[in-house]
Amino acid sequence: MNQELIDQIRKIVERVLEAQASTTTQIANEKRLLAIFGATQLELDEPLQQLHACMQDGWKITIILSDLATKVINPEPIHAIFGEENVLWESTLTNIATFVDTYQQIVLPVFSHPMAAKLALRLVDTPCTYIIFQALSKGKSVIAATDALNQNEASLKINAIEVEYVNVLSELGVQLVPMMQIAESIKNRTDDSPTSLNRPLISATTILNLDANVQELVHEKQAIITPLAREHAKKRGIKLIPKS
Repeated sequence: MNQELIDQIRKIVERVLEAQASTTTQIANEKRLLAIFGATQLELDEPLQQLHACMQDGWKITIILSDLATKVINPEPIHAIFGEENVLWESTLTNIATFVDTYQQIVLPVFSHPMAAKLALRLVDTPCTYIIFQALSKGKSVIAATDALNQNEASLKINAIEVEYVNVLSELGVQLVPMMQIAESIKNRTDDSPTSLNRPLISATTILNLDANVQELVHEKQAIITPLAREHAKKRGIKLIPKS
């Protein structure tokens, strides 16, 4: 093999490697968002507007429709905005373990009763619940819109169960927001510095592990206090006092 041919091969290899490196860098720098839709009777105008705002802000969005969602949601408006190729059906998913590493943030634009119950009870028996639970276990951002909850009249007993589910989900790390704040919440999580993301967490476990004679808990001003932690503190008569 003469030197001229060797040089040509080397240049070809260098161009291929440069192209691969450029593609890898581009993928790493992409803002990738996974939106999982559960079943809902709500109109989709607001959640789709919120996700469209995220897309305009530079997010590459993939949507998964849960099995129940495919039974009650018309996918055409979703296809029209995000493209049919970016809308997946839960029943056709493969290699679901890779989803968690691919997306920086996961959002549940319509957080349905079945999905909330499954996650709160740790019933990870579907691809969607598996993806969400794995994301939470790895500290990924999971944002859920709560408008779909508390939509129908229900008995006090059912309402109490639902409140407990919400508390448990907060404990697990799900950020619960109104539907109209989805885009803003995603932007805020993106803009958060590592310092703010590592704020001290006061959970129900923190309160339960306090000695029986503790009456006050002094905490950092920026600490995150979960709703269930506040509830347990109130029951035990423990005052939560931010440092001055």
